[in-house]
Amino acid sequence: MVHSALSVQGATALPRLNPGHLLRPRLSKALLEADCQLRLLCAPPGSGKSALLAECLQHCPADTRLVYLNLRGKALTTEALLNHLANALRVQADLAGIRQALERHIGPLWLMIDDYPHFPDSALDDLVSELMQSCPSNIAWWIASRRRPQLQLTRLLLDCELFELGHTELSFNAQELCDLFQHHQLHWPDAEVHALLEQSQGWCSGVRLHLLKFKAPQPPTPYDPAHPTLMEYLRYEVLDELAAECQEALFTLAQFSCFDRDLCEQVLGMGDGARLLAHLQVCGLFIEASPQRESMLRVQPALAAVLAAQLPTVKIKSVFRKACQWYVSQNNVRMALEYALRADQTDMAANLLQRFTGDAVLQGRSLAQVISWRQDLPEELLTSTPRLLLLSAWALMLSGRLDQAAEYTEQLARFLPQPNARSQHELIAQWKALKANLAFHLGTADQARELLEEAIDELPDKAWSQRLFSCALRLEQALIEGRLDDAQELNRIAIKQARQHGSLSMESVMALGHVKLLEIRGELLRAETLLNRLFSELTDAWGNEPSPMRGRVQLRRAGLLLQQGRYDEAQVAFLAGQHECQQCGDSATIWGYLGLAELDALRGDFNGAFLRLSDAERQMQYNHVNESMYQGLLVRAKARIWLAQGRAAHVERTLAALPRSVMSFSPYGSPELHLRLHLLQLQARLANGAVDDALASLTELYKRARNEGRRTLACEISFTLAEGLYASNKPAQAKQMLLDAVALARQIGLVSVERAFAKRNPALIRWREETLADATTPSELLSRRELDVLKLIAQGHSNQQIAEQLFISLHTVKTHAQRVNAKLGVKRRTQAVARAKELGLT
Repeated sequence: MVHSALSVQGATALPRLNPGHLLRPRLSKALLEADCQLRLLCAPPGSGKSALLAECLQHCPADTRLVYLNLRGKALTTEALLNHLANALRVQADLAGIRQALERHIGPLWLMIDDYPHFPDSALDDLVSELMQSCPSNIAWWIASRRRPQLQLTRLLLDCELFELGHTELSFNAQELCDLFQHHQLHWPDAEVHALLEQSQGWCSGVRLHLLKFKAPQPPTPYDPAHPTLMEYLRYEVLDELAAECQEALFTLAQFSCFDRDLCEQVLGMGDGARLLAHLQVCGLFIEASPQRESMLRVQPALAAVLAAQLPTVKIKSVFRKACQWYVSQNNVRMALEYALRADQTDMAANLLQRFTGDAVLQGRSLAQVISWRQDLPEELLTSTPRLLLLSAWALMLSGRLDQAAEYTEQLARFLPQPNARSQHELIAQWKALKANLAFHLGTADQARELLEEAIDELPDKAWSQRLFSCALRLEQALIEGRLDDAQELNRIAIKQARQHGSLSMESVMALGHVKLLEIRGELLRAETLLNRLFSELTDAWGNEPSPMRGRVQLRRAGLLLQQGRYDEAQVAFLAGQHECQQCGDSATIWGYLGLAELDALRGDFNGAFLRLSDAERQMQYNHVNESMYQGLLVRAKARIWLAQGRAAHVERTLAALPRSVMSFSPYGSPELHLRLHLLQLQARLANGAVDDALASLTELYKRARNEGRRTLACEISFTLAEGLYASNKPAQAKQMLLDAVALARQIGLVSVERAFAKRNPALIRWREETLADATTPSELLSRRELDVLKLIAQGHSNQQIAEQLFISLHTVKTHAQRVNAKLGVKRRTQAVARAKELGLT
């Protein structure tokens, strides 16, 4: 192998890999296998570009000539670059001579340019572009650059002559981080490794600088984005070569979680803001798209803190005041308020807080921010007006802090009487709405019902969001009481009202109410389809910013997936929803803990399940969530695990010791909890030998569920009834009940319930298999149209062909196919066909 290498200083040595270098075959292999004219590594400083080039150099083929130029990122004239190329190629130092040498070069040639000049230089870019265009296919260009050079990259991409790696690809992934820890002989828990990955965003230099502080077996410490070593690195590599105004612009933008061109104009100066932002972007200086807000930018999180700390304190407050003014002009109350507080403008913050509408607390992180803002404002300011009291009370109640919410609600009396009858009537209606909501969450249903009706009738039009919150509770009460038709009508009216006010937040609340109704009725696929659509709508409207509504949608979908036996998908959805709700201060976070605990238990990890439940209780207590909102949920989750462990006596004692209010109260979001606690109590009695007593009560509960249209609950009860009938020596009745239970479970798609029955009752598995074998007639399992679709699937037709043959839409075919899979208890088309043949359906 013959190499000719030259750096700007004239050295001839090729770059060497340092002893601590981590080989990254996922990147080097992709680069080496790319069949194109240009391999471009374009990423901010510290992304590992030069090290990756050096790694690829080790694999340069023996028959390939190598020209390596390290330009050190310095400004370079076109003549200087021509001289370097001429020396490396050993030709005349002019453009014509170099072009001729490249055109006539025989055999493969790698022409590597490392650390391309940092600042824009159109003449240099034009020269490199011209040379590349004149090169034959045997010459491959490699360029590592902080900035994206103007080299007609779009044309190269269209011609499949460009392979590019950017910041995202060059960042360490989880496996590489684990390999790096092993290389440093550091044995950290997986949780610590993943925390470092999240905090550093995989930025290579940040991770390496962090690890330099440790020697095995030193315990881990959190990633410090403001560590002095990191700032020293940035000064040497980046800041010292930047003009003072560019440095200050970068430090200023690092103060913001996100920004755009207009905000830059406001805080950096009209005319200067857009120019400075464009310069920082062109130079590749840590400005990236915000993943949470479309069309917005941010400073990379791994560096934002250390860069923000460099701006003098006296300038920081001025920057925040300007940002507050800009957001006020944009009518973005939430962001304006945040920066008013950061600028220590408490009066302005209180004024802005009064402009917060009720439904706005459900958008983004507003709920958590309102709770946080309350800590930054003086108490006398927060209680100075009825509007501020109302906002605080609603926010506290929505976050589950019922005791504090009640205190603020009672303080409304200080503002009575009002100056006129109308204001007096409106304030009392607001008080009734709050008292009704508090009464519901505390489990006093009768008081809540009476106050809700009065509040809904008396609240003024301008308090439409409070009225809709109250309507959501009236809907929940209907679900709890089994008035499902009433609930459907209430939901329809409330959704219409939410749309009239253009409130996606409140429409989402009502849509989730409809999902609960569908779930109770056993229409799981319809519920899942609605949730998927709702998630897309929320994301389209609000971006990827965490919000209570998106979090709840994901948690509700996770619950549906769990019931359908799609455990891996459910786990992902539970984690995502839990994370969003935690970030937003939403008490629905507990649903995530409960779901993950149930998944742990289903996989046999009972210790892990109980740890999840302990974490849930700790989280609720830490956030001052009232016990009435989660106690019954936690007891149900524990009781289900105890039953799976065979500890039925413990379940019965625990449920018997609960206050009557817990056994009869269903918190918001879980309208069947009181019935499911009763079912657990009966299952425990059955397991403890009280068969006749349990059987009589199970029969009554089953009839109630059937009469009220609670098909999902009825299915679960029917499996337990089959157990009770079998234990009561009534085999014929038990077998028929089991047959009905399996048919209903398949029809609804309750895979998890059927699996739990099989695990709980191995003695009845034979009956279960017989039920699957002769599964009655096709009409009892599949509808006529579903049977038509299944037959065509079995004949090998595609969805499109089925749609054309049956004269239905493609979407309808997919829906029928999903239902067929759910009813047959399978996941894939091939399994559905096999199951159908077993049952004689085809």
